[in-house]
Amino acid sequence: MGTWNILLHHTNRCVQDFRALLAEVITTKAAAQETEDGKIVFNSWSTAKRLLKPDPRYNKMPRKEREALWRRYAEDMLHKQKSTLKQDEDRYKDAKSRSSGRSTSGSRRNHERR
Repeated sequence: MGTWNILLHHTNRCVQDFRALLAEVITTKAAAQETEDGKIVFNSWSTAKRLLKPDPRYNKMPRKEREALWRRYAEDMLHKQKSTLKQDEDRYKDAKSRSSGRSTSGSRRNHERR
């Protein structure tokens, strides 16, 4: 393996480890903890950094790449949260319309029988 390949392998390993750190630390539970000034780990790099710094994987990642990886991860998590909320909202609306549709059709049948 050449020097270039070793460096590339090391960089890829650091990125994988940093992404694993993000997944372990920057969770929806952590996002629920808002700072006094309204910041959460999904919208504030400084807030996220405070949680990430104690882990040795944080320092192994090149400084210039940390924030960019966090930003992509946070955007993905926010997108997933919005998708989940939208799906839950759609399920609720579907269930509500089905239940109201059944009662309406049942009352029509009773009316027709009279």
